[in-house]
Formats: sequence, structure tokens, C-alpha cells
Amino acid sequence: MARSQRVPTILRVAVLAVGLATTAAEAAPTWRLGARLGGLEPTNAQRSYDAVYGGVLPLLGVEAEIEVRGRLRLALSWEHGEVDGEQVLPTDPPRPIGVRETLTYEPLALTASWVLNPQRRWRVSLGGGLLLLSWEDRGSRTASGSDPGAVALLGVDRELGRWRLGLELRASTVPNAIGDAGISKLYGEDDLGGVGLHLRAAWRLGR
Repeated sequence: MARSQRVPTILRVAVLAVGLATTAAEAAPTWRLGARLGGLEPTNAQRSYDAVYGGVLPLLGVEAEIEVRGRLRLALSWEHGEVDGEQVLPTDPPRPIGVRETLTYEPLALTASWVLNPQRRWRVSLGGGLLLLSWEDRGSRTASGSDPGAVALLGVDRELGRWRLGLELRASTVPNAIGDAGISKLYGEDDLGGVGLHLRAAWRLGR
């Protein structure tokens, strides 16, 4: 009789142990390292940007991410972009003066996002965060800054083994970064944010 009672007890303990192990495995965070490739359209200072540079600002970067329970993602990303143009006089319309001008654009972003459909093959995430933009505009004169801003994001991705591949749409704002002089003052534009589309590839660390 005592032996028959011990067997169900052992089974219950075993089931409980398996359940706890499964819960712990699901709760364990997943780390990823990845690369980003995309472009930014500086829509918040469109007229000023187009007058000097025009086209899309290319961006290449890296990121580190931690994912909790397959839903919450915390990421730190850094990107570098550089584009050449021609300096203009702040007249309307702007008048080129034949002097090369180069813009360096480096956003550092800390974001949090939530996966809306974690059980699907293609997963959609929505989130936002803070960014710090380091920029430099080099021409006959040099202007630079490190300005805080914010970013909202919408992503879609799919896992292929250890890889996760996806697309991310970002909208950013970096207010009061420019507008004190030159063409941006003429047009009354002070925000270096915009809308960007990025290809993302991330590698899962650990098991």
C-alpha cells in the first residue's frame, strides 16, 4: 500500500519538475546580434535636405537585442550614414555655389517593442524608444551636434534556424537640432528626423 502511494507521488513530482523546467526555458531571455541596412528620408527637414543633398540617406549599422518570452524585445542599435551634396546660398530658390558639402548622420537608439503574433511564421512587432543623433555638416563651414530624439517602429520578421530576417519601418523626430542659420532657417525647419526602411539580419546566441 505504501509503495503504491509513493509511485503517484513520484509521478506528480516528475510532472511538476518538467513543468517548471519548461516554464524556465520559456522565460529565459534570448540574445541576438545583428546588422542593419537601409535608408532614411529626412521628411522633417525635407526642403533643406533636398536643396543641398537630395535622395535617400543610406544607413548601415549594428544592433544587440534581448527578447523575453518571445514577445518583449529590447534593442540597442547604432547606424552610420554619409551623403555628399553642394552648398547653397540661403535664397529662395537656393543657389548652388560649387562647394562640396558632406553630411554624417549617426543615430544611437534604445527601443522596446512588442510582438503582436508570436505564434505565427511571420511576426509583427510594434514599439518605440529614445535616440541620440550625432551629426556633422561639413562644407565651407562645419556644424555639428548631438541631439536627443524619439523613434517609433513597425517590424515584420521570420526565423530561419538561428537567423532572424526582417524589415523595419522607423519614424523619428530630432527637434531643435538645426534651424539657427542657413537654408534650414530660411525654410523654418529644425528637425533632423524622418522615415526610414531597414533590412535586418540577426543571429541568435546560445542554444
